[in-house]
Amino acid sequence: MKNVTGFITLVAAMVCFLGTGLCFAKTVELKLAHFMPTMHVQHVKAFEPFADAVAKQSNGEVTIKIFPGATLGNPKTMVDAIRMGITDIGFVLPSYVPGRFQRSSVFELPFIFTSASHVTQVVYDIYDDFLAEDYKDFKVLWFLSAPLSQVHTTGEPLLTLDDFKGKKIRGGNALESKAIKLLGGNPVGLPISELSIALQKGVVDGCFTPYAALKSHKLIDVSKHITEFSFSGALMCVLMNKNKWNALSASGKKAINTVATKAFGLDAAGAFDQEDLDNKAAAKAKGMTSYQLSDADRAAIKEKFNVFYQEWVEKNQSRFDAQKMLDAVFKSAEKHR
Repeated sequence: MKNVTGFITLVAAMVCFLGTGLCFAKTVELKLAHFMPTMHVQHVKAFEPFADAVAKQSNGEVTIKIFPGATLGNPKTMVDAIRMGITDIGFVLPSYVPGRFQRSSVFELPFIFTSASHVTQVVYDIYDDFLAEDYKDFKVLWFLSAPLSQVHTTGEPLLTLDDFKGKKIRGGNALESKAIKLLGGNPVGLPISELSIALQKGVVDGCFTPYAALKSHKLIDVSKHITEFSFSGALMCVLMNKNKWNALSASGKKAINTVATKAFGLDAAGAFDQEDLDNKAAAKAKGMTSYQLSDADRAAIKEKFNVFYQEWVEKNQSRFDAQKMLDAVFKSAEKHR
């Protein structure tokens, strides 16, 4: 009997050692890629805490290695990098891949939101009913938004609507570029990583970007004037390769889901809003001046921009109920204002 017991113990030990998963979970290291510097608020306040929390929740079963600085993908290539498995998890800006996340483009429309947190709350409100189809090929970890875009210039300040005429201004997406054109400016497309040098060399006179980008993208050293425009935010998300997700153990999935929640996304957006406020104070301390357009000019701009809502509905109505979605966005935005 003693020999039989010993034999059973030996077999059990061998099963565990051979890693069938009955006794010990297989450890997995996931790659998380983004395109910002390590000083960026999302690296410090979101990605590093996420990696630490997942490792803790999974008792070391799942670890995450972060690849910053566009080493595995830039804003235009990140979606494909995730899909192809170049990275397991990636930071995605839907506006950089036009047509890929068409429902999500509603969050580029102007003058609906007040902050990054406001945008993010609305995203989660309408996700199940309207957005899920955009992300069916990925595991969504969390959503957030950048703060609202203001207009930064290096030369003369933009004090009136007429001051926009002829100015070379960088837009962060297609809609911002169209807005610049409607205002009489000349839109210039270039990555935000090249913006500081472009402003220094006079390639552009100004740009649409939030205060939050001033330090992380070295704009604080070249911008002189800020016209507070509060155009729109920029929807962002953290997505995971679906095959990689499906290959995780139940405990690994649970660890990630415990961390990657709506609350985590709202915290990430809140970190952006705080960075926006901090950078605004830093800009003022550095001698930059902020300006407000007159009520008459703001009303005239809003009148010009009404066309964006109509065009968005007309462009998308054949693919999904765009009017119903836009109405839901306005309703949720009002609820959370």
